[in-house]
Amino acid sequence: MKRIVESFRHSQDILFSALEGHDSDAIFQASKKLGEAAAQLDAIDARDIDPSLQPLMSEAGELMQASIYRLRFLRDHSATRLQLLSGFRESSANVYTRTGAGQ
Repeated sequence: MKRIVESFRHSQDILFSALEGHDSDAIFQASKKLGEAAAQLDAIDARDIDPSLQPLMSEAGELMQASIYRLRFLRDHSATRLQLLSGFRESSANVYTRTGAGQ
């Protein structure tokens, strides 16, 4: 059980590093590994979790919240950059679509 919790925690570290690096491929790969580790953790019955693992679980919860905040920031930052790069106008952005090409 401790190995599963530590694996989950390590997967979070990898995701956090990828988020810090703004590397989309690394974020994708780290997210997949974190999902696998989360599935293993989810398979454990909460009543069977060793109380000595509570601090590690609390830390994991805090890191998940920090990752969520970083993902939201990156999403908003990327959306803003896309709008600026695509020639954002008051009503719409110029993007590569058939309707934008005047067809």
